[in-house]
Amino acid sequence: MGTPVRHFTATTPDGQEFTVNIERDFRYDPYRDFLVCAHCDWSPSLLTMKKIVDMAGEHLASVHGADQGLSQQDNEAFRKARLIMLPIVAVLLVALFVYLQNF
Repeated sequence: MGTPVRHFTATTPDGQEFTVNIERDFRYDPYRDFLVCAHCDWSPSLLTMKKIVDMAGEHLASVHGADQGLSQQDNEAFRKARLIMLPIVAVLLVALFVYLQNF
């Protein structure tokens, strides 16, 4: 569907780990986020008022029995892209302000 930007993981009592991803589709303006289970075909409509974290945790617990240690983390590539783009945008903004001051 899109690029995974965040992962929700939980484990079963016997230690098996299950993951639900938030995938972002950048083709839409504004972008759209989708929940997608990495282990089954579950991908709910996000036209609901439920929080994404609650939906991911509920799916992992009810379908896969993974109700222990629900955690979330950013996708490593997405996090690195943000860390690289922030300084570049900051430098461009400073350069723009300096240029406008001299204008």
